[in-house]
Amino acid sequence: MIAEWNTNCVFLAAMLESRHPKLFQGLRQSLVDHGVEVRLLQNVRDVWAVDYCPVQVAEGTLVKFTYSPDYLRGHEHLITGDGVVGSFRDVGRCHRSNIVLDGGNVVTSGRTAFVTDKIYKENPGWERPQLRDKLQELLQVDQLLVIPREPFDPIGHADGQVRFLDEQTVLVNDYSTVDPAFGERLIRILRRYRLQVETLPYFHETRSREGIPSAVGNFVNFLRTEKVLVAPVYGTAQDEIALGKLESLFPSLPIVYLNCTDLAREGGVLRCISAAYHISPKKSAALTNSCHRPSPQ
Repeated sequence: MIAEWNTNCVFLAAMLESRHPKLFQGLRQSLVDHGVEVRLLQNVRDVWAVDYCPVQVAEGTLVKFTYSPDYLRGHEHLITGDGVVGSFRDVGRCHRSNIVLDGGNVVTSGRTAFVTDKIYKENPGWERPQLRDKLQELLQVDQLLVIPREPFDPIGHADGQVRFLDEQTVLVNDYSTVDPAFGERLIRILRRYRLQVETLPYFHETRSREGIPSAVGNFVNFLRTEKVLVAPVYGTAQDEIALGKLESLFPSLPIVYLNCTDLAREGGVLRCISAAYHISPKKSAALTNSCHRPSPQ
């Protein structure tokens, strides 16, 4: 897969500008100021671009998984269909898969990818070993690591729990005051995979919207590209601690922070609204979009 620290182009839903104008302007300007290209997606049905956009598995190669999240049952009007792939014609050729998987549930270092165990619930027709093998093949990674999702989290995305700093190190939420038992379990699993673990502050805001819990307090769902990292803040005392930790972990990468409180109260933060890719200027003109129909598996 393409590691996020190699990405140089970010796709955002055009509707984000009307939904969260201040955040949209700040995010777009921060990216452009640091040399990251920004493209807008028209005719999409929600702002959570990473979930319904194709996943870039190699330069010039994309996979479009089936976007049919269970947390949107009864709200099917919010599901963006496969037509979104037309916006990626110069990014790469796209293979379609019948496997149900949101892009926010894929976190990669390039050679390794995390998903949460929600993949099993979303794909009940698959035997678990076969599902893991197929996802590893489609994502073109050496290892696919399955981690437990947060208890009582209906979304179940890996990018709200863990991010790669490099091939050997991951950054996770500090669950010590929210759910210590879950945090200890998650860290044991990560260390079993021989990964070093760093933590970021984490707290819960006890509110929800239509059954989706607020993401206020989640700092790990930042947007990282090759040229800049954009981090969420919430106007709390934890902001300074989180930013200080990020600055120590990314000493050579510019960091911009944006207040994401209103967005987070809808259930997601910065990576959720951004689909990041590596686009080679030399190859983009030669590529055409050719999305294949799904195979039976």
